[in-house]
Amino acid sequence: TIFKKPTRLECMMQDFPTVLTASECNKVGFTSLPSKVCFSPVKNATADGIKMQTQGIHPGVASSGEADQHTSHVALMRSIGCAVEAGAQSIYSGVTITEDARIVLKPAFASSVADLKKNFPSPKDIKISQRSTLVVEGSGVVFESLTLDGALVVECEEGASGGIIRDLRVKNIGWVKVAVKDSEDEIVRMRGYIVRKNETKRLLVKKDGSVVDMDADADKKEPLTRNGVTANDDVFSTPKDMDMVVDKKAILTRNIVTADEDVFATPKAEKPCSCSIM
Repeated sequence: TIFKKPTRLECMMQDFPTVLTASECNKVGFTSLPSKVCFSPVKNATADGIKMQTQGIHPGVASSGEADQHTSHVALMRSIGCAVEAGAQSIYSGVTITEDARIVLKPAFASSVADLKKNFPSPKDIKISQRSTLVVEGSGVVFESLTLDGALVVECEEGASGGIIRDLRVKNIGWVKVAVKDSEDEIVRMRGYIVRKNETKRLLVKKDGSVVDMDADADKKEPLTRNGVTANDDVFSTPKDMDMVVDKKAILTRNIVTADEDVFATPKAEKPCSCSIM
């Protein structure tokens, strides 16, 4: 075998049973999981990844690794009953990936299926579109009901507890990947795209369990709820017009399949939807 560069010698996990005695074998077992929820290496150059993918082998590049990370969170949320819209295929720098909703659940929020069930106690009331981004960082928050079509970032102060998100509907322009053929930034070249964060709803869960809308004006940053008191109905009204480099309507409707009650359809001119966070 000729290596491209110095490498370390390894033994395969399959080799381990060969060193066990008969009595030791009775004490050893294993757990098998699908690779989409536990293993996606990022170890190949883009050109090598393209060749591998044409042979039916996982490319193992930066774009596929990041996409698989999102897919793993989507798969786990679906496994407990959350309604997360199906992904769509995209190509970046010649590598085809499946773009699911960009869901990032930090370990402090959920590091097991048991944590997910605790933090999403009513999964049938969690609806997330394919183009959405959800980032949750820190413990102390429970999602009772959420309809998301756009970008939502929820952060918890250290020591926060008792935060409840209920009847929350977020629809905004969100984040979108933009293909980049060449860049001076090595990381961008590896991924083949940049993420344009056009519009984001940001919430902060404070130590006392109150939830603050970080998008409000500095002089209006009052807790949306405190001690069970519901916030104003227009807290999460339809986003105002913004000067965007990308076409708003095109992004809102790209790869979106209309769900029951037009949950993920382009918003109509109507009274802002009612929501509360407790």
